[in-house]
Amino acid sequence: MSPQVAPYGKWDSPITAEHLATGSIQLQGVQANPSTRQIWALESRPAENGRSTIVEAMGEETREVLPPQYSAKSTIHEYGGAAFALHPNGKLIFTNHPTNGVFLLDPNIGSVETIVTPDKSTRFADFHVHPLTHEWILAIQETHTVDTCGKPVVTNVLVAIHAATGQVSTVAEGADFYQHPKFSPDGKQVCWTQWNHPDMPWTGSILYLAQWLPGALLTGTIISGQARVESICQPRWSPDGEIFFVSDKTGFWQLYRFDGAQSHLINLKGLESAEFGVREFVLGCCTYIFMDKNTIVASVTQNATSNLVLIDLKTNSWTDLVLDIVDIQRNGLAFLTPSSFAVIGSGLQSPQGLYEVNMSGQPFMELLRSTEEPVDESLISEPQHISFPRTYSNDSGSAHCWFAPPKNSDFTAPKGTLPPLLVWMHGGPTSHVCPSFAAKTLYWTSRGYAYVIVNHVGSTGYGRAYRELLDGAWGEADIADAASCVSYLAAEGLIDKDRVGIVGESAGGYAVMQALYTHPDVWASGISLYGISSLAGFAEITHKFESQYIIGLVLGNEKVTDEVRDAIYKKRSAIYHADRIKAPLLLLQGDVDTVVPVSQATQMEETMKKLGKAVEMTIFKDEGHGWHKSETIRASLQLQIDFWTRTLL
Repeated sequence: MSPQVAPYGKWDSPITAEHLATGSIQLQGVQANPSTRQIWALESRPAENGRSTIVEAMGEETREVLPPQYSAKSTIHEYGGAAFALHPNGKLIFTNHPTNGVFLLDPNIGSVETIVTPDKSTRFADFHVHPLTHEWILAIQETHTVDTCGKPVVTNVLVAIHAATGQVSTVAEGADFYQHPKFSPDGKQVCWTQWNHPDMPWTGSILYLAQWLPGALLTGTIISGQARVESICQPRWSPDGEIFFVSDKTGFWQLYRFDGAQSHLINLKGLESAEFGVREFVLGCCTYIFMDKNTIVASVTQNATSNLVLIDLKTNSWTDLVLDIVDIQRNGLAFLTPSSFAVIGSGLQSPQGLYEVNMSGQPFMELLRSTEEPVDESLISEPQHISFPRTYSNDSGSAHCWFAPPKNSDFTAPKGTLPPLLVWMHGGPTSHVCPSFAAKTLYWTSRGYAYVIVNHVGSTGYGRAYRELLDGAWGEADIADAASCVSYLAAEGLIDKDRVGIVGESAGGYAVMQALYTHPDVWASGISLYGISSLAGFAEITHKFESQYIIGLVLGNEKVTDEVRDAIYKKRSAIYHADRIKAPLLLLQGDVDTVVPVSQATQMEETMKKLGKAVEMTIFKDEGHGWHKSETIRASLQLQIDFWTRTLL
């Protein structure tokens, strides 16, 4: 049957809002027990109002092992991560949301024991159990109190939990943040990372090593790291007791080993510009594991695309496992046997899934759990990596994007027409988007929209120098890259330059509002999902983890007066320049967002209405920073498609 002729943007698609709202889950971590070969995944379910549960993968089936009254979710740094871990006795340690506390789950019978009594003011995550004396558990603790003036006070420390008594002892304190506490295999030492404001873990962090004294304050020795200069990721111990870690001191996140006296770069020829680390905005990230003392499986990222490699530490050589995985995030790897492991990843044409990889012969993957319903291949538009000139920037060089053209075998557009374009601005802004299968992208491309994801300067996946191009230039350089991307795609004849919408979440939502007034003639409309309209307002009331993040992003390393700082904040805040906005704006926001408060949306709406500008806003009840409930996902998509239909078609 010949495809039906219909205008771009008006094609019918079987990928519906319902598909994305209730037909998908998100996998946020994996644990495996090598003794029993059991594999468990942490699973976020929109259909259960965003509850995070633990499931055991058993071949092609899964079994929920967490009782329904619990949600294994952490909220340290507000973004959470590392909510569960394997205990040497085969049970699972987890923290519960929203009550907090620390619990021990027997996954075979579903029984739960309380280790630390829940306290809504005290949060825990990133657990690691002593290999010999199992009653001791390392964890990160975050305490929320108020001072005498009623101002929130957040304190982060490294603690040791005595499982038998529930006693919690602080073992490292004084830094603003801690992460990755790990006992050595013999239980005699502890390593961890820490950092202080104004750093983020990806701008400057420090790796410490200390002798373990049960429940006592640890006196650490610095192994590597430097504030504002060197970022340390994912320290872990090899089976024979050496510390391995990831550092970006070469300009890329590379693997190092510490032999007890000094650190050595693991020089892997051909991977010198690859990234073995990630932007650790959540706790507990894992992108490499030991198969034995001489072998590592690692996720490496080049040009914002990941793949899995096998590393021989005796020869400093590596082999590409050639698996259909291009994106691995969070705690995505777990050891099973010397020749097999579990991985959470996404492929070019396959959604995020939990796999078992066997390497006893030619490496192959067995799917254990998929996060989305299958999509017909005829609807899959594979993104193309494009490097484009930064024509809207005063700086030379290129920026990068993933471009997905419209695709739906049942439809074709009238001859001589070009598709409308949706420009996606990712959050972070220090993060990146891989070319992996994403139903939310196909939702638009299967309807006849072109879709581009901009990995602007500041994005990860291209090295530290590229990340640092955004320092002091947030709200300008990233916006210039978005406009340059549109200009390039239009010049190549790939899109209709008069029908371009821009959309993004969090920092990407900030980019949307910045773009609408900075380059008002480029955009036909914009959608901001929980974005920032006022930098000063954001800096004043956002959460501790990111409370000084914008100092480096907006001011760089410059020391300025409060007056100069406030002037720069105002210059780069859309709420003060709404008179220059020409395009309609849709604001979507959660009412309990602790990262970007709801006032950022309500004040922008009020300002635009006073100026007679076209603005719409919807606030979703009981939603935070990102949508967790199926009804919100469904409603948000419907609002977006209605908005684009009115403003772009």
